Amino acid sequence: MPKQYRRTLKLCGCGCGKFPRGADFIPGHEMNVIKALVGHVGSLRNLCDVVEMYTGKPVNMNIKSH
Repeated sequence: MPKQYRRTLKLCGCGCGKFPRGADFIPGHEMNVIKALVGHVGSLRNLCDVVEMYTGKPVNMNIKSH
C-alpha cells in the first residue's frame, strides 16, 4: 500500500494567519512586508542602501517588466 503524505501548510509571510497555496505570501500581502521594512529603515532609498550593503551588489532599478 502506498504511503500517503500530508501536505504541510505554510502561513503567509506577512503574519496575517492565512495559508497561501504554493507561495510565501497571499497575492498582494508581500506589500505588507515591504511597507514594514521601509518603515523600519525610514525610506525606500534607505532600504536599497541596506540591501546593497548586505549583498555587496547595487540594486538595479532599471528592470523592465514583461
